[in-house]
Amino acid sequence: MKIGLVTDNTCNLSTEFLEKNDIGVASLYILREGNHIRAIDICPTTFYEELKVGSYIPLTSQPSVKDFEDVYRDMLKRYDYLITVTISEKLSGTLNSARLASTMVDEKRIFVVDSKLTSFGLGFLLLELKEKIESNNYSLEQLIEYAKNFYNTIKIMFSVTNLDYLYKGGRIGKAKALMGGLLNMKPLLSLIEGEIVPLKSVRGYNKMIKELINSSLERIDSLKLKRTAIIHTGNLKYGTMIIEELKNRGINENIYALLDPVIGTHLGPDAIGVITQWE
Repeated sequence: MKIGLVTDNTCNLSTEFLEKNDIGVASLYILREGNHIRAIDICPTTFYEELKVGSYIPLTSQPSVKDFEDVYRDMLKRYDYLITVTISEKLSGTLNSARLASTMVDEKRIFVVDSKLTSFGLGFLLLELKEKIESNNYSLEQLIEYAKNFYNTIKIMFSVTNLDYLYKGGRIGKAKALMGGLLNMKPLLSLIEGEIVPLKSVRGYNKMIKELINSSLERIDSLKLKRTAIIHTGNLKYGTMIIEELKNRGINENIYALLDPVIGTHLGPDAIGVITQWE
């Protein structure tokens, strides 16, 4: 029995890795100057440079049902079953497109799971599923159940320098955005049960960096830290600070990468985050 994987571009894994491991991808879109551009075709470095100087915030949209249909039909030529894991349903309509497409292609062979994650949280899930599939020690049912509960082993913590992007994206109110800017308050946010949740606000970014790291490294039950990723939207200064602090704490193997443009659009330039996986 051959089991394949399908996801979306917000997993933050490189196109080269996804292609090499034959993981199907349906891309979300970014609307720029009246054109819908596949996020997977956008250079993140250029995108965030333009976002800093742009006069408007680009819009984003989910993959179409046909986008998933095309991926499914191609993948089912090589696999008996497909497991689809996507960005959290509370953050995007991507999961719904994937579900509808599965019913139009072959819902008995395609299983769609809400990861309740995004970015490298979703990426780490794909790495684990790929490893388990290749081991041949897990049934289809076990893999699906694992995918449903994987979010419990992930911490996604992040902060932004400009609250306007969260306000315009409907994540916080106008008064809070204005007050935060005036007082130099920086929010510490987390992705909990698939939803962005504000945890606290700290004055100044240096204090926020410390809070971000401390919160990211708070142990989940008795689990041990397995993987760490630092993500940013062009914030090289604070990204470097986080890497150095993690090294000081004995954590040397860290992924350091630009955040996928779709998620980055809603956080704005110079956002920073830490994602940890526990086992």
